[in-house]
Amino acid sequence: DWESVKDDVMRRALAAKFNQHPVLADLLLSTGEALLVEHTSNDHYWADGGDGSGRNRLGLLLVELRSRLSAG
Repeated sequence: DWESVKDDVMRRALAAKFNQHPVLADLLLSTGEALLVEHTSNDHYWADGGDGSGRNRLGLLLVELRSRLSAG
């Protein structure tokens, strides 16, 4: 069921992307402690919905990955 696995699928995809591309990992790490927001009005789950009412799951997963990358 996609609804129950989509966060884990995205988590694995992001880890693969940033592990395979060190330049992107460095860019993500350079954001420090900043809140990351996927800002678009056409997605209320992965993004902020354009007005902050969305769940911003992509941004939150990137923050989670950044924390794991910085921990080494």
